Amino acid sequence: MTFPEDFTAMIAPLLGAEYNDFLDALNHQPILRGLRVNTRKISCVDFVKRTPFALTPSPLCRDAFTVAAQTPLGLHPYHYAGLYYVQDPSASAAVEAMNPQPGEWILDLCAAPGGKSTHIAARIGDGPGSLLVANEIVPRRAKILSSNLERIGARNAVVCCASPEDFAQICPETFDAVLVDAPCSGEGMFRRDPEAVREYSAAHVQSCVVRQNHILDSAAQTVRPGGRLVYSTCTFNPYENEGVVDAFLSRHPDFSIGTISYPPLPPGRPEWGGGRADLVHTGRLMPHLCPGEGHFIALLRRSGNAARPECEMRTAQMPTTAEQSLFASFWEENFTIPIYANLHRHDEFFYLAPLAPALPHLLRSGVCAARLARNRIEPCHALYLSLDIDEIRNKLIFSPESSEISAFLRGEVLKTNGFPGWTAIGAGDETLAWPLGFGKISAGICKNHYPKGLRI
Repeated sequence: MTFPEDFTAMIAPLLGAEYNDFLDALNHQPILRGLRVNTRKISCVDFVKRTPFALTPSPLCRDAFTVAAQTPLGLHPYHYAGLYYVQDPSASAAVEAMNPQPGEWILDLCAAPGGKSTHIAARIGDGPGSLLVANEIVPRRAKILSSNLERIGARNAVVCCASPEDFAQICPETFDAVLVDAPCSGEGMFRRDPEAVREYSAAHVQSCVVRQNHILDSAAQTVRPGGRLVYSTCTFNPYENEGVVDAFLSRHPDFSIGTISYPPLPPGRPEWGGGRADLVHTGRLMPHLCPGEGHFIALLRRSGNAARPECEMRTAQMPTTAEQSLFASFWEENFTIPIYANLHRHDEFFYLAPLAPALPHLLRSGVCAARLARNRIEPCHALYLSLDIDEIRNKLIFSPESSEISAFLRGEVLKTNGFPGWTAIGAGDETLAWPLGFGKISAGICKNHYPKGLRI
């Protein structure tokens, strides 16, 4: 392929003897696709046993695999059930470097479309105290982010549509870890996205640097003392990578570069970005050195050791006593576990929401569980995706290759002898299965409630 002149004039002298290998990787090596297993729903061992794909373990993420480019990853029922997320192999390394832990509060500041947010959500789990704040400033992209978190069944995630400055002002020193997967010039997208090639110029790179510095300055204010900040891009030039990190550390002496213990990454290039020796501890993933299209990752640690501050928790709109009772009866009738989160209401919808601090421009908190319609409760699609199949009383389970699963994903009704009422439709077998959505059985027919916008 033909690369922009500004790009080749920059990268060729930097890479020197490596340049031909770099070009060969981009021009001749086949594109590898990647998937990351959603370990919130299934272990990697069980996934490998059940998947029809030819998988090769990724060296960059313990939950990820590479597959051939032509593999139809997005069409399998297990994708609709949220068992995996399609992600470039190199992109999965950023959250591995962050190493999220259950019980942590984590902010993903530039989160759409959701690859790294869904990874974080799986790592922090559903336990009490865990919180993911996934933010996207562009409303249209924030809806895509919300949909992906819904598909993987994240319970402890909230979605915001705010600016970095909003978070700096409202949430100072609040988060254990913050991810800035920064908007960048996208040199790592050249093979996949012709628009990235058309938009590229040296001036565009410099405008990205200005924006990246600005975002990082706001992000730094939200990290608690002793916390960590991960900066990543999908571009190769040092101006947006080593150069941005070097400038950030000059402005923020309370941060330092941390060593990425896993995964093992090719080192950053101090000589490309200010000469700081510790820039060698950043990770520079290039397509001739690692699987995937390329990434840069820096783990930055804030000095000090302070717990998250006591902060006023967000006050949700509480359902009335009668509405709580109505929801409790609906829950008891349909599910086998206690209500797993705090119930609150927004307009006609009920949400099962994690505890969270006051947040700017909140779009969605937790799981949209049900809708109040003429004094009765109707479940929502997101609720069934957030549950394990054995947490649901009424269910119909079919093989993922069955005609019934194909019909359900197309939005068709199913004939059944199942019990009347709300019913999960699961894909799997007798030992393991996962909800795809739900329907309502009456008179031997299961009326399909799979969302119209998701149907095949």
